Amino acid sequence: MDPVEQLKARFPYMFMGKTVSLEFHDGWLPTFAETCEQIDKLLGENKREFRWVQVKEKFGSARFYFRLGKSKRVVIDVIDPQEKEGHALIKNATRIGDAVASRIDAIVDEAEAKTQMICMLCGADAQTRPFDGYYWTLCAAHAPPVKPINRPGEP
Repeated sequence: MDPVEQLKARFPYMFMGKTVSLEFHDGWLPTFAETCEQIDKLLGENKREFRWVQVKEKFGSARFYFRLGKSKRVVIDVIDPQEKEGHALIKNATRIGDAVASRIDAIVDEAEAKTQMICMLCGADAQTRPFDGYYWTLCAAHAPPVKPINRPGEP
């Protein structure tokens, strides 16, 4: 059984219901699995209708979108040339005043931040950098070679 199917078998409630997409990168899968374990432990016996809605890559890091009952986490990526990474995030709390929801938000935030330093392909230490118009988080072994830029008049 592949690792994603193992996660689905271990935490079936997290993968039930309507999903937009579940895109997993091998290097980030251990981080996602750890996130599932932490949330499962936090929820205990009352799973509160928690489920993943979408897992994907955006701007070189993972995005883990979920629902908690009727509430959902909203994250908006905003292109901002003033930001070092070229984008900023706007996040709202899943449920204001709900300590469990706030802790889930923090677990997910931490996991997403971790993926900015882990190669999406192999899990090694990595950097998020722009490549051909996209942001990728890749280690030295998987990063494409950087092409030198020739200035006008240079060979």
